Amino acid sequence: MIKIEILRKENSTVGFKISGHALSQAEMKKASGLYDLICNSVSVLSQSVVIGIEEVLGIKTNYEIRDGYLYLNLSNLKSEDIDKCQLLLLTFEKSIESVIESIKLNFGTKKDGEYIRLVKEEVY
Repeated sequence: MIKIEILRKENSTVGFKISGHALSQAEMKKASGLYDLICNSVSVLSQSVVIGIEEVLGIKTNYEIRDGYLYLNLSNLKSEDIDKCQLLLLTFEKSIESVIESIKLNFGTKKDGEYIRLVKEEVY
């Protein structure tokens, strides 16, 4: 399962952590479209946020990326830079919610929790 944690501090999103894969290794061998839909969507959406912040806004971020994992932490930035990033971060959150809704519509409400989970967490 892909777990997406939206990290919030006060009224701002200060990052996110994504871990896992939509399917286990055994399930990946059997699956095709579903795995691609979920994993590729999450990957493209999350990496677009990092690219948007770094290359479009010109703000250097603290992120870590590897297979099945992406962590973006903006908590060390100045508050005005965090404010500039909010549009991208909220768009990411809403887009992930849309992916989850798409899974529910196509595969039923019991299936979405098997593949992807979105959690909002307050950090201090």
